[in-house]
Amino acid sequence: MRISILFAFLILVLFSNSTMHAQEIKEKTVAKVGNLDISTKEFLKRYEMTPLFRKQIKRITPSLKLEFLYSLISEKLWALEAEQMGLDTLKAMKFADEEFEKMFARDALYHREILDKIKITDEDLIRAYARNSEKLYVNFLFSSDEKTIWNLYHMLNAGVPFDSVLSIRPEAKEQSKPEEIVFGQMEEAVQDSLYSLKIGQFTSPIFTPDGWYIFKLTDRVKQVFNTESDKENAAQIVKKTLEAYQSKKLYRDFYLNFFKDKRVDINAPLFQSLARKISSTFEKKKFDYRIKDGDPIYFEPDELVKLENEFGLDSLGMSYIEFKEKPITLRKFMNILTFEEFNSKTYDLNSIAKLLDSFTRKTIENEFLARQALKEGLENLPSVTNDLKMWHESYLAQMLQKKFIDSAKISNSEVYNYYLKNNKDEKFPEEVNIIEVLTTSPDTVSIIMNELNKGTDIRTLAKEYTIRSWTKKQSGEFGYFPVTMYGEIGKIASDMKVGEIFGPLKVPEGYSIFKLIGKHPAKVNTAEPFDKLKDDIRGYLAFKKERNAMTRYTLLLAQKFGIDIDTQVLEKIEVTNINMFAYRMLGFGGRITAVPLLTPNVDWVEPYLKSMNINP
Repeated sequence: MRISILFAFLILVLFSNSTMHAQEIKEKTVAKVGNLDISTKEFLKRYEMTPLFRKQIKRITPSLKLEFLYSLISEKLWALEAEQMGLDTLKAMKFADEEFEKMFARDALYHREILDKIKITDEDLIRAYARNSEKLYVNFLFSSDEKTIWNLYHMLNAGVPFDSVLSIRPEAKEQSKPEEIVFGQMEEAVQDSLYSLKIGQFTSPIFTPDGWYIFKLTDRVKQVFNTESDKENAAQIVKKTLEAYQSKKLYRDFYLNFFKDKRVDINAPLFQSLARKISSTFEKKKFDYRIKDGDPIYFEPDELVKLENEFGLDSLGMSYIEFKEKPITLRKFMNILTFEEFNSKTYDLNSIAKLLDSFTRKTIENEFLARQALKEGLENLPSVTNDLKMWHESYLAQMLQKKFIDSAKISNSEVYNYYLKNNKDEKFPEEVNIIEVLTTSPDTVSIIMNELNKGTDIRTLAKEYTIRSWTKKQSGEFGYFPVTMYGEIGKIASDMKVGEIFGPLKVPEGYSIFKLIGKHPAKVNTAEPFDKLKDDIRGYLAFKKERNAMTRYTLLLAQKFGIDIDTQVLEKIEVTNINMFAYRMLGFGGRITAVPLLTPNVDWVEPYLKSMNINP
């Protein structure tokens, strides 16, 4: 239906202004990790926004809360160690901190200039309640040409019946029956015009982003809200709709006033060169990785390093966005491209240039807004500092873990020695078979989780959404593989029961959601030739070495920094049993996952408790 595009903005605004809190609680400390505190608010927010294995089983909620807390504690331990090692002073970490600060400060500016200024009067509510109690039924005439729509309007004013005009128009095919309109479904100006009509009357031509409309009101039907729940829901819809209308107007007024005297140039030669290099990079990546037509191609850290080498130090240091004060260099802009996950579904130069132009303009807008927010000190607001602390610590922990994993290499001699030691009878671990949906898009994760909750077969979802090319033809099915393969996927699958679903799990390729469909027990076979086994042995040893080393290291960090858990506070935190994956829509545009995703890490806990003579 063509007129549906009129509704899109309101839906986005309502979602971006929504909050997702299980409860309002007084902030207390649930755990101390060295000199860091884990507050009840941080625990609750991260627990609720993180999908957890078997979260829906209420009887295991107490143990699940404790396991989650230990995983969160491990993140803090790694963050503390990373800080002591000086990783917080690295350029990559400083850049991430700066971008997060700008992001959350802009969001605070949006709240102050837009959301905090929303005022709903009693008169507004009364009028809105009255409108919400009715459904309108309309027919419409449409044209993308202004002259045509006004000619139609003059025909109607001259007495030609609306239905007669509609019957010879192409849009009549879409209107076998009148379209139903409910309160909040249309732009405010369109809604005002429709609700002011009497049955049989029509509007003057109304311009919308996709063209011109003339609406005729054919009927009004009263809505009856019988239950208290229905009335409550209706009241919430009315309030949210009015807030959305006002926020859009306040945003438009602020935007026009704020940017009316602002101008900044970009370095055209650098822009053209960057567009060509990205186009060439994306073309090669699409064919090398056999990316399907219509799937996005992302600008990732590996491409960033390659392009930096191609440009050279002189070009990287040149101003790309030429602010009078603190211009943005090409190097910094390319880092922003990576941080914001710049992507395109095509690689031709014209498409890349258009996307890059749009991205550059949005970067300029964001920079102006961030500089204003920082000028006013909004980065010092408690809400901003809390967000910055949470993301800073998560990034620090990830940075150290990545360095740690990269260092856990397996030498050829280790592989061969393992083979010699086990060449008579080779032990093979338990094998599992899964159906997986792998995606890099938080939007797609949200769609998949919703469809799974509705009962949609994961095979159907994998066939449509997974980006893991070698499983797509099998509707996401891996085939049996050892639980020591595929990192956390294999380890988690080994603990699952057939038929269970886990995810989303953050993996290097994106977000993985998978269902266990089969298990084979561990087995012992006569050793195969070394050349046949060496890759499997390397993978097994790498996983075992990495996992054991990370467990031992986390244990050492726990002993070094100390941990103190307030179990009474933890018990009193009320949580839901709903598996939820969400992302946060930020003021003035942009989004991030609602909280940093947390990988389970509890293998260190039992040896730690024993070393401290603590009964589990």
